[in-house]
Amino acid sequence: MRYLQLQIHFPSEARHPMHQFLVEQDSIRRAYLRHWNFSNPEYVTTLLHIVGDIEEGKEEYLAALDTAESIQEYDVTPVDNRSFYVYIRENAQKFASRLRALLTDTELLIVPPIEYGNDGEMLFEVVGDQNSLQGLVTNLPDHLSVSVNRLGEYDAYRESQASALTDRQKEVLDIARERGYYEIPRQTSVREIADEVGCSKSTAADHLRKAEARLVSLSAGHPTVL
Repeated sequence: MRYLQLQIHFPSEARHPMHQFLVEQDSIRRAYLRHWNFSNPEYVTTLLHIVGDIEEGKEEYLAALDTAESIQEYDVTPVDNRSFYVYIRENAQKFASRLRALLTDTELLIVPPIEYGNDGEMLFEVVGDQNSLQGLVTNLPDHLSVSVNRLGEYDAYRESQASALTDRQKEVLDIARERGYYEIPRQTSVREIADEVGCSKSTAADHLRKAEARLVSLSAGHPTVL
């Protein structure tokens, strides 16, 4: 059994309205599709974890949900000042049908979460046999920009990059990368990262340390618990 990690970049005209919202604003950084249900042919239900500057971006996000024609209803659950959950019921015949169509007539499995970024990209992992995985990549529409980030034998003990980190660790790591913390020379400091995230310098440093250790352990094939 094999797996691959795909990154797909959608052109603006092909994006879901809520994915386009991520691209057009700066407050909400990521949306993680945690769970979905395709059992009803009329609609799709999804659970997303929305991460970013909630004080600045939550009301804008909810307003965008209200104007998205395919979304029938939604319910919001707060988490903290950096994230919230949203449960959505959406028309199955529009944008939501693409995820269903992606795996039609295959025995492939998507490993949650599916990550939506503010550059128009979608990142996810798929598990199945080699031929089916190759067919999935080959049959993706030509207008999509597709890259295979990882490919290999699936290991039940291997943590995926998407799920290996906590949401908070990933948020701090994303900000550090975006602000040039890993550039040479460094373009930002732990203090500046902490100020943007809204935590103490020591907490930000701890998140970075644990995230870096987890990713190093994954690359070496030895998952660690932190």
